[in-house]
Parts: sequence; C-alpha cells; structure tokens
Amino acid sequence: FTTQLTAAQPMTMATSTAAKKGVAGRIDYDSWEKRASSLNKELDEEDEKEKELAASALGLDGKHARSQAEAEEKAKAQDMQKAKQTLEAYEKREQGVTESLSGLLGPVGDEDDATAQKEEKHQEIKYITRENIGAGKRVLTIADTKGPGKIILTQDISNLESRTAANTSLKPKSYEDDAENKEEMHEATVHRGIIKLNLRNLHQCTVVVKCKIITGTIEISHCEDVTLLVEGDDATAATIQADLCTNLDIQFHDAPSGKNVPLRVRDTNSGPTTTLFWGQDQNDRIYHAGVSNLRVRTFRDGFVDLDTTSDYKKNGAKAVGNAAAEEVQFVTSVIEDELITERVLKPGDSKEIKQGARPMTERELRELEKKKSQIEEALDEKLKDMIQIKDANGGSVVRKDAEKKPIVEVEEVVEEVYASATKEEIEAIISSVEDQKAKGNEAFTSGEYAQAILLYTMALDEAARLPDASNVTEKLSTSVVSEPLEQLFPRHLILSNRSACFLKLGHHEKALKDGSDAEILNPAYVKGVFRKGLALHAMGKYREAIDALAKAQKVEPKNKQIKQALQFAEVRLHQEMRKRMER
Repeated sequence: FTTQLTAAQPMTMATSTAAKKGVAGRIDYDSWEKRASSLNKELDEEDEKEKELAASALGLDGKHARSQAEAEEKAKAQDMQKAKQTLEAYEKREQGVTESLSGLLGPVGDEDDATAQKEEKHQEIKYITRENIGAGKRVLTIADTKGPGKIILTQDISNLESRTAANTSLKPKSYEDDAENKEEMHEATVHRGIIKLNLRNLHQCTVVVKCKIITGTIEISHCEDVTLLVEGDDATAATIQADLCTNLDIQFHDAPSGKNVPLRVRDTNSGPTTTLFWGQDQNDRIYHAGVSNLRVRTFRDGFVDLDTTSDYKKNGAKAVGNAAAEEVQFVTSVIEDELITERVLKPGDSKEIKQGARPMTERELRELEKKKSQIEEALDEKLKDMIQIKDANGGSVVRKDAEKKPIVEVEEVVEEVYASATKEEIEAIISSVEDQKAKGNEAFTSGEYAQAILLYTMALDEAARLPDASNVTEKLSTSVVSEPLEQLFPRHLILSNRSACFLKLGHHEKALKDGSDAEILNPAYVKGVFRKGLALHAMGKYREAIDALAKAQKVEPKNKQIKQALQFAEVRLHQEMRKRMER
C-alpha cells in the first residue's frame, strides 16, 4: 500500500519525508502507517453513514415499525416503560415520606439468646416525639425490635403539620368544578399528625398510641407477644389490619371512633372530648389473617367494656387450592354491643351484591338480601293496591291475603334503603368523593399531575359505591352519546379533570378514554368534549379531532380556546392531505 501511494503521489511523499526523516535518511514508515489507518477509518465512517441513510430510507433503522404487530409491541413496551417510571416515582415518593425506626428496644436476636436475656434485661420505655421523625416524614414504621419494653407514641406527634400551599399561578377559568380553575386558597390547608402507622416484626413489647393518625389506619405484621394500646382523644385507629401474628392483644382505652367529631368544652385546659367511641360506628373494624391467639378489648373509664378472642385455625381457616389457611381474612367489629369475629366473603361469594369497597361478611350479605326483599314486597303490595278487582255486580272484591299480610309502607323502606344503601351512607360516600376530588384539584393546580390522577381515581372508586353505579357502567358500555345521565354525583367532572392530567403527562390514549366517557355521561359538559378533541389531535387523528372540537364549539361558540384548537387541527389536516398528494 505504501509503495502504491508513493508512486501515485511523489510530491506529497517528498514533502513528508523532507519534514521527517527516518533512520539513516530512510522514509519514516510509521507515519505512513498512521496516515493509512486514519484514511481507512474515515472510509469506514463514510460507509456507516451511507448504511444508516439507506436503512432510514427503507424504514429499517428501528425508529419506525416495519409492521402493525411490531408497532403494537413497540407501543406496549413504551407504555410499560412509562408505567414502570410512574411506579418507581410513587415508590420513591413513599420512601421519601416514611420514617423507619428499628431496634428501639434492642435487636430481635436468636431464639437461643432469648431465654438467657429475658431475666437479665429490664423493661425499657421509649418515647417517640416529633424529634424522632424527620422533616417531611409522615408515615411511621416501627420494626425489628424485641423487648421486654414499651414504645409510646406521644401526643406531641399530633403537632406534626403537613401543609398544602396555595397556588396563584394559574389564570382563572369559567368552568365550575373544573381542575384548571383557579383555586382561591387564602391560607394553606393544614393536616396534623402522622398519615399511617406500620408495626412490623416486633416481639415481647407494648406499643401505646396517643397521637393522631390522619387516615386512622394501623398495619401490623409478623409480630409476636405484642400489645397495642390505643388511648386518648387524639388516637384514632378506625381500621387495623393484622397479618401473620401470634399472641396479639389490641386494646382501646376511651379511643375515639373514625367518625368521631371532637367536642371542645369551655375549659380550654380540658381540650377536645370524644363524642363517639371506637366500635360505635360500623366502619370501626379489625381485619386479620393468619393471626393466632388474638384478643380485642375496649375500655371505658378504666374498666373493660367489651372483650373477645380469636384464632384463625379455631375460626375454621383452611387451605383451598393455592391459597394457604393464613390467607383467609376475618374481621372483628362491634355488632349489637358485642365484639364479633366473622369471616370475610371472597369476591365470588357475594352473589353480585355489593356494599362498596368494604369487604362483606355472610351476615351483611343476608341483611342486604333482606332489605332488597323488603323493597320488592313493598312495591308488590303497592301495585296490588293500585289494581282493583270487581265482582259481577261491579262491587269491589277484598283479597283474602290483604287481611293476613301486613302492608309495609313504601316510603319508609325506600327512605331507609336505596339499592342496598341508606340515605346516610349515600351522603357519606358523596362527601368522601367530593373530598378526594378537591384534593385532586389542589394537586393539579400545584403541577403534581400524577398525584392528581391517583386522587381522581380514588374519587371514582369511591363513587363506584353509590347505588347508581350499575346505571353508569351500563351507560358507558354502550358508548352512545345521547341524553345526559342522571347521577348521584357528576362523575363526568372527575373524568374530565383526569383527562386533563393525562394530557399533561402525554398519556393521550387514556386522556381520550376519560374525555369520551365524560361526553357519554354528559354531552353538554363542554370540557369533556374539548379534552377528547385535544387527545385525538395529539394522537394525529385530525379529522376525528375536528369533529369533537366542532361539537365543543357548537356548545360554546365564543370560546377562543376551542376556536384556536379547531383551527390548528384543520391546518394539520390540510398539511397531512398535501403530503399524501405529493407522494
């Protein structure tokens, strides 16, 4: 190669050899080797670029799918990646708000050391205050420790504050209950206490809860010889979930119910007083699975009020198929002034009768069936009274069964029960839905779109407990846009708001689904139709987007935002058609 190059370019060689001579005046072949290597590298790079250009022209560069199946697989992979990133973000966020306290009374240790240390070790008392909980930590986990000893969560923890700051950066909107409206929050929303308490792998100790738990939830798992004391006006533990524990003692000492409303007395030193104690509301419950020797007691003024024991094996838990006996769920609650333990029905055993998200027992199923039967009988009696039977002479005939069978007043029954829910239950569900929606709006205005999606989803899940849920599901299944559906709570508002969040995060298919569902439930609600059009536009379906945006403009012809979106979609459609014609 060097000889050919020298012959073809004698002047260049001479210049090069003149610049740098080799040994004894000979040519420096090392420099020629380097130059040849550099030229070969440049040629290889040019070949690679030509191959990339050719592959791109043929659609073989991986940027474009070669078939419909490959496009679908690629879309699925992208969705999975986005879902994974969202899940990781949630996990990271959860870790960011969790304070874990391990080994407070000492390490768990081995079984061989337990007997030797039991007599020597004195009972320790550990007080948990705000100083033990890091800044921004609101979920408390106490884990991996062994007594004897006592861990006390003091009332000082109730002074922990979580603030939701006001946001004034958005422009005001004119749509009622829409997520993009400006929220007039003159003061930050303040929540006090910890969000949740977790007790894991504790042994031979007592945990005393005197602080406020915002959600009223305590989770206990893999604990042995543990006593949980919930006491005081602040300590609200409406729901306790215990799993895989042995010798667990749960005590409520004048503890408030989850529905308690504190009554403040004139003497400010007395503080709030409890008006509703644990067990006096049907939602105060202890769920447990795989718990041996469970004892539950309630105390009033220092004396035992209610007392019961439970054991999952004695309660008849058995392995079925792949499910172990430890997976069978039980619930202990106050029924007619007694602590009763019942088995929770599996989803398939409820005979398609639902009472919301709360698990159902056999007793509750029978009560719901009885209520439904009462309604049917009352309606039958009412219809019979409306039909008059006459004899041949035109006189009224009194049915024999009318004297024997008492007539149930329809108004009384229907007022008590509306499709397996009382009026009070419906109002409570609607209040909960409204609360979740308001929190979702706050998250949206703060730019936390993923959190807003979670809160809106929780609101929709809560709304699914309403008696009209079957009507909503049936309406959505038809996918037919017609007259607005009468609802106990306007779900189209939540769907439209969640669609806006999905648009912000680039989840256009999900935004389209929520926008379409909002339109089906209420075609007159322009925001749902508008966001459906925006989602179609983002997906490149310009003709369908124009149709949706045109509907929105028909409802509000003076809306500049809709008008601009419609014009932009029309421009995009013309550009796309022009490109097709040029091909």
